[in-house]
Amino acid sequence: MRRGCESPRFAALPQAAAKALAKTLNGPLPAFCCAALLAAGSALALELRVVISRAAENPQPVAGQAMASRSTLLADFNLALAREVCRRLRARCEYSYAPFAEIIPGIESKRFELGFGNHLRTAAREAQVAFSNPLWRSSSRLLALPGAALRMARQSAGELTIETLREVRVAAVRGSQQHAYLQRVATRQDLELIELATVGDCLLALDNQEADFAFLPTLIAYLALDARARPTPIFVGPGLVADGLGGSVHIVLARTDEKLRQQLDLALDEMRQDGSYPRLWRRYFPFDMY
Repeated sequence: MRRGCESPRFAALPQAAAKALAKTLNGPLPAFCCAALLAAGSALALELRVVISRAAENPQPVAGQAMASRSTLLADFNLALAREVCRRLRARCEYSYAPFAEIIPGIESKRFELGFGNHLRTAAREAQVAFSNPLWRSSSRLLALPGAALRMARQSAGELTIETLREVRVAAVRGSQQHAYLQRVATRQDLELIELATVGDCLLALDNQEADFAFLPTLIAYLALDARARPTPIFVGPGLVADGLGGSVHIVLARTDEKLRQQLDLALDEMRQDGSYPRLWRRYFPFDMY
């Protein structure tokens, strides 16, 4: 049984100081000393403000639980991942949601220490924040109603991909990477580009037969699909990552916090090695993207 404040922290003291402190602790105030050391240790605990990209339906995290619905799956996954990372860092973490556009400015201004916003690593962002090791891979894919996909597959000589599309209407979110790509190839491939405001608008255009295909980020499109709809749009062709259409997704943090970045990457590496990361992913998503 340990006496007084004998502990790993006490054992780490220089020998002379340890002997002097031990003499004191064997006196009438051991409990007071232990309480003081414990308080000092608590004050040194890592404290992190963690921000998560918000789905429209997400409330602020309450009692450790996020909402469980398809529209909030990505935010729910990020919250679960953030909690596991904080546990492994032995950190006290304060969680909040914010719009995607506020996360990097919040990291730069030191409002937050960690940002879980599904950020692609780009040269422009590297000038603003640091990045963790990759979490998962983003890609872009075509979607279509089953009838349209079957009709175009019969007309295509090979696999139906964005490169083989001809003389069809393709919807994309205005200002997105998919929209920029279609602008470059629309004339050459005789495509009618339909510019819409949101992923939901693109899927609605398919349902209303105002577009033959939609070209969207794979995971975001999956989350926006209504599985109860009949017919339900299906994914067509392979996922694409070239030409800015995909890439690795990361946690973001301050460029100046190299120690935290190393600790964060170590925690993520451990999660992959012990299998907890893929188990966490599959709790929320039926396909692998990591």
